[in-house]
Amino acid sequence: MTLTSWPFALFVAAALIVYYLIPRRFQNRWLLVASYVFYATWTWFFPVVLAVLTAATYTVGRGCRGSRRWLLAGIGLNLGCLALLKYAPPLLAASAPAGFLLPVGLSFQVLQAISYLVDVHRGQTAPDGNPWDFALYLAYFPKLLAGPIERARTFLPQLARPRVVDDAAVTRAFALIVIGLVRKVVIADGLSELVPAHAFDDPLRSEMSGLSLATTLLAFAFLLLNDFAGYTSLVRGVSLLFGIELSPNFQLPYLARNFTEFWNRWHITLSAWLRDYVYFPVSRVLLRRNPSARHLPNVIGPPMVAMLVSGLWHEASLHMLVWGALHGAYQAMERVRASRGPVVPPDKWSAARQARARLFVFALVTLTWLPFRTGLQSCALFLWGMAHSVAHPGLARVEYPVYLLIALALLIDWIQHRGRDELVFLRWPSAARIAALAAALLAIALASLGVAARTFVYQEF
Repeated sequence: MTLTSWPFALFVAAALIVYYLIPRRFQNRWLLVASYVFYATWTWFFPVVLAVLTAATYTVGRGCRGSRRWLLAGIGLNLGCLALLKYAPPLLAASAPAGFLLPVGLSFQVLQAISYLVDVHRGQTAPDGNPWDFALYLAYFPKLLAGPIERARTFLPQLARPRVVDDAAVTRAFALIVIGLVRKVVIADGLSELVPAHAFDDPLRSEMSGLSLATTLLAFAFLLLNDFAGYTSLVRGVSLLFGIELSPNFQLPYLARNFTEFWNRWHITLSAWLRDYVYFPVSRVLLRRNPSARHLPNVIGPPMVAMLVSGLWHEASLHMLVWGALHGAYQAMERVRASRGPVVPPDKWSAARQARARLFVFALVTLTWLPFRTGLQSCALFLWGMAHSVAHPGLARVEYPVYLLIALALLIDWIQHRGRDELVFLRWPSAARIAALAAALLAIALASLGVAARTFVYQEF
């Protein structure tokens, strides 16, 4: 079930009708049932895996406070499940029964389960006494497929207290849904139609010019951002209709002025997870060996390990390790420079310096999307093709619509940046709000007619 499809809209509507008709004490149970029904629309195997993982994590969580053995057992169980179903498909392909596939969103569910176990072990959250609420924490359908990666200590309290959905919450919810649909259906899906896959898979045979290849890579950068940011905005809006607030995941990352800031703005909940459960533990281990903050391994080790883990989490492949290593190296270089003396915060830089820094960070991040998208051999051929132009008669027909969609994405980012709020549109005068809403709905409708519905990119991880 695609989240931008009419079946999903009807599913949400039916879930909302029942949700508000039943007594409050049954609402969490209903959301749990609805979430498992939603997950079962892919295959019967997905909810079975989720139920087993949930029961095992809940049981281990009851005993892992202060117990390192229970904690390691719980982490090993979750990582083992992920390794078996995500990283060993060639071993399973020949003997797997029908429907035995990698459950959509399993990578996100495992990270949430591990964060719960670690937080319980550290005493930062109490082991939940309600197994049904804990099951809903892992299965809640708006975040089930691709996050956000919620923490139990922020999500479970929302399930325990009364939830009020007033007019302001409904307005915010629909604004987030509309923004998400524009980013996904209009921009990301539109760019998907215009970006030829063969340009990445076989760039030399595509016979595209160097400019056209560069435009394709630029388009992919905006496709990826608007696809995932659109997903997050959409599901946050849907969740608000049930009175449950999900975490924001993007904050205009292509306006970052350094690579640390980029990761504080891109996939925010994953970045926070890597910081708390990989970066800081690695840093503490290294500091115990040598307490100097300027010791080179202490400076470069934590970001390199964290980003390599991020690459492996996405996919166990060499090109993803290279992608992670590049981002780790970018951050490590910034930390080395910062360790040598006082650092002026980016907010105190001149406007010209901030603009140069944004362009520099964006350029390197965009180049790094190449190993994220394709294998290393294709990356090398793609870069060679960009440097050696090949005539292509259809160049203009391919690129001009891409530039228009990128301009639309930049316009939305600029408005949100100037307003310092993702929902700055709600502060506009009534006439401007109505005009913007009408334009957005018209664009969504036209794009839906002309572009085939596509799954979200991060559903693949």
